[in-house]
Amino acid sequence: MPNSSVIGWRTALSAITTSGALRPVGPRAALSIARAYHSYGRSLGLLVAVSAARHPDRIALIDDLGAVTYRDLVRRSETIAGALHAIDPRLRSIGILCRNHRGFAEAVIAGSRLGCELVFLNTELPPVQLARILERHRPEALIHDDEFLGALTETGYTGTRVRAWCEPDTESALPTLDQLARQRHSAPPPVRRPVRITLLTSGTTGMAKGVGRNVGLRPALEAAASLAAASRLRRQDVVVVAPPFFHGFGVAALAGQLALGATVIARRRFDPEITLADIERYRATVFIGVPVMIQRLTAVPDDIRRRYRTGSLRLALTGAAPIPPAVIAAFLRDFGPLLNGYGSTEAGVVALATPDDLAYSPKTVGRPIIGVSVRVLRADRTPAATEETGAIFVRGGIGFSGYTADPTGSAPTKEIVDGYVNTGDMGHLDTHGRLYIDGRDDEMIVSGGENIYPREVENALAEHPAVTDVTVIGIPDPEYGQVLRAYIVTGATEPADDELKQHVRDRLERYKTPKQFIRLAEIPRNPSGKVLRHRLDDHPAPRQDRP
Repeated sequence: MPNSSVIGWRTALSAITTSGALRPVGPRAALSIARAYHSYGRSLGLLVAVSAARHPDRIALIDDLGAVTYRDLVRRSETIAGALHAIDPRLRSIGILCRNHRGFAEAVIAGSRLGCELVFLNTELPPVQLARILERHRPEALIHDDEFLGALTETGYTGTRVRAWCEPDTESALPTLDQLARQRHSAPPPVRRPVRITLLTSGTTGMAKGVGRNVGLRPALEAAASLAAASRLRRQDVVVVAPPFFHGFGVAALAGQLALGATVIARRRFDPEITLADIERYRATVFIGVPVMIQRLTAVPDDIRRRYRTGSLRLALTGAAPIPPAVIAAFLRDFGPLLNGYGSTEAGVVALATPDDLAYSPKTVGRPIIGVSVRVLRADRTPAATEETGAIFVRGGIGFSGYTADPTGSAPTKEIVDGYVNTGDMGHLDTHGRLYIDGRDDEMIVSGGENIYPREVENALAEHPAVTDVTVIGIPDPEYGQVLRAYIVTGATEPADDELKQHVRDRLERYKTPKQFIRLAEIPRNPSGKVLRHRLDDHPAPRQDRP
């Protein structure tokens, strides 16, 4: 079965060279780079420290507080690391509960300098789940924003706590990153081991699972080479990084741009009009966002969008959740080229769809990146034929070594076949080796003996000009076993159910037509844009099941 990588090594290395990442440096910068390699283990922090040595005066990050250079970002972070080491010389793990701002980056760099495991915590967790995750991972210190003070009090967490983003009207005896950055302590000892990071899965169907791994240089280089070749990113880029930093996509985007030496624009909360203003003000060249952010940018009314000059934008990258082909088409029309990535917390980056791939079919997620191999297997785990839907298995990349065990010592598992890990997604390959995602294996709906993947129906409904967001589920039915129910968000006009049904029938087989349409004010989603299906009925509908 075709399974060629999205790009070859020769092209990838040429792109990395063009990006400026391998440009020679002078003696002073070379000494600083050597110091960084001596002080940091293999870690995300090392990548930023090397960039600081190469171009210290370049702006690293612009957030709600303003701009900070690479030199100042790394100096502050190393001073924070020294202060944390003075508090607890045996510190081995740090939880990070921050939104998108410099405090997150400082926590990552400081934790890397200490050799601590970095546990990235979801900022949307309710206190009960946060308590369970803290009990499971047991970070010895927490760096968090003020907005989580109450939630952390409810969890009963007793470790070291440091405030990152501080609200002016908040009183607390806890130290802040700013205070630690003003202290003077001896530098921590050099780190002699890879620095482990732990990400949480999306948790859309239950308790978020922990996926821990060491930072591997080879898979990181393979992913970076593939992305560099497909996107032609360079250190001169000004990049809006909108996905939450705690998410795998977000932290990879942040670390990748800082490793390259680019300038990152970050806001604590995503707002499409503020994003347009940032693109104009800073002449941003790249936008990185999850699909729901791409969708919200395309939904900005034309009269508002035209107020902002976005001609500097040459590329956008998206991933981490399904994106309807209609949204891709709207973005290409209004803003320009788009890259769509496919991956998971467990597998990392799996595939990339280039603008050429999306021009061929906006439904594809492209071809595997360098170092990754994909198989599509039937239920009996034999290879599926070209264009045949099956379970997607992945080998290579950052790899998967299991989930974090809970305090009882148990942990969920993933199916592995010949070294290939089951992603939980269903899909198929075309004759050119492009991968298509048809849905989740636990979302397939059997209606009257026919197998239906909701994504296909969602994509069809998303093409209706009045539908701004949609998700489809199966509900029990005495005659058919299951039938389809569509939850939709509409714009200025609201089509009748019969119009929506005919719209689907014109595009898909009749049995894929939803029987019910529920109208919502919004589709509940997590920060990465995935639908929280268990909360669909928590959002009251203005009207539903219209005749």
